[in-house]
Amino acid sequence: MIAQRHFSFLTLALFILLVTGCTRVQHLATVSSANQTVEEATHPEKDSAVLALIEPYRIEMEAQMSEVIGITETALPLQQPDGPMNRLVADIMLDLAEEESGGKVHFAIQNFGGLRINSLPEGEITLGTMYELMPFENYLVILEISGKTVAQFCDLIAANGGWPVSRGLNFSISDSHATDIAIDGSALDMQATYTIATNDYLADGGDNCYFLTEYEQNNTGVLIRDAFIQHFQRESERGHTLSDPGDGPRINYVEN
Repeated sequence: MIAQRHFSFLTLALFILLVTGCTRVQHLATVSSANQTVEEATHPEKDSAVLALIEPYRIEMEAQMSEVIGITETALPLQQPDGPMNRLVADIMLDLAEEESGGKVHFAIQNFGGLRINSLPEGEITLGTMYELMPFENYLVILEISGKTVAQFCDLIAANGGWPVSRGLNFSISDSHATDIAIDGSALDMQATYTIATNDYLADGGDNCYFLTEYEQNNTGVLIRDAFIQHFQRESERGHTLSDPGDGPRINYVEN
């Protein structure tokens, strides 16, 4: 159901772009450093035939995006170094990674900039909210990385002020570096191998995560946005509201 809705939305958006792209548009071609007033008459008239063609699809898209998929108990802000939305979305990624892999995944990490709204509002959450939260087509991937790379990852997160991390990972930030890194309550073992979940953008080296590119990716083929949507719908069907997992802060600042 999620995949069908996703396809329908993208197909509709592409259709609208293609149709509107065929409309004639007038352009000013004056080359001058002086200010120029553009009169309303110079704007292209709206093509009523095109608008009439698009209108049924626009209405359908708005109806889909207005569908309520879950309810939050309170507003869930995105914060640094850690916050309620941070913990919720990272835990959803971790749960899906374990479901897809059928094995233990130690923790999940989502980059801060990949989430595009500052807070999930209190009350009804719509499908449109999920597209606002994550407009990117990022897939969930699973990697097996060394303890040394975990330390590099945590250092990068610390230098950026904190990113969403799931349960299973805790550390402190001191002088923009990660300290006291713990995995499932135990000190990080530099010689160990850890299974983690993240998005393909980071796994491909985005946001300076170059140290991840040496590892083979197990791409689940699931868009992270779709994972969020599916989780919200499941919880709603079970009669559950969405809330902060409540075990924070997972990342905290320490004074020198």
